[in-house]
Amino acid sequence: MSSIGIDIGSTYTKYCVLDGSDIVMLSSERTPIRQKEYFEKKIAELNSLYPGSSVVSCGYGKNNAGAGKTVSELVALAAGAGMTAPDFDVVLDIGGQDTKIIVCKDGRLKEFFVNDKCAAGCGMFVANSTNLLQQEFAKISLEGSDEPSLKLSSTCAVFGQTEITKLIADNVNPEEIMKGVIWQVLIQSKALLGKVRCDRLLFTGGLSRIPGIERYASSVFGIPVTVPENSQYLSAIGAAIIASN
Repeated sequence: MSSIGIDIGSTYTKYCVLDGSDIVMLSSERTPIRQKEYFEKKIAELNSLYPGSSVVSCGYGKNNAGAGKTVSELVALAAGAGMTAPDFDVVLDIGGQDTKIIVCKDGRLKEFFVNDKCAAGCGMFVANSTNLLQQEFAKISLEGSDEPSLKLSSTCAVFGQTEITKLIADNVNPEEIMKGVIWQVLIQSKALLGKVRCDRLLFTGGLSRIPGIERYASSVFGIPVTVPENSQYLSAIGAAIIASN
């Protein structure tokens, strides 16, 4: 029998369907506005495709899914990491609205830390910066980059955007500005990472999809950073694992 995991994030919603331990389907879409109505239809659609499936939801909108069970995104992330990268016990996840560090063992959450409510330390700062710079997130690349030649001086998203606006006016290369933006987000994450002891790190979430991010993040954190397969889907995968149990 199949199991379905739904991770309803602030920006994107991710879906995973498992058949035992095999991943049958992974997909993502923009998180809708009228969530209860939308997910009522979506889950009915999934149930028609995968009859008899159990469903577990997690994320910001987990209570809007109408699923049989909800779990914390942190618990789901630990379960997903346990299946995808069992040798790692510390995971950094940079999402649209927050950044999380979890410590896990055998797919179970042991400890977690979440950043202060500051947009400069999460993916939303990157998203807003791409709009300012008229850049496409899918085309951002950090291949061959160790450290940016340009670094933002502000640790606040509001002041950071003012700084970016000035850099644009000074005719600075948008790609260099974007590298500085991502570096700043990682620097904010480094403060959170200081709360745990680790000699290597699993990196997940939307930013993990950027080519070259492993080497770039390793330069910031001073330890090896690994991006697992399906890195943006780990919470959805974990929710599906929990649903199967």
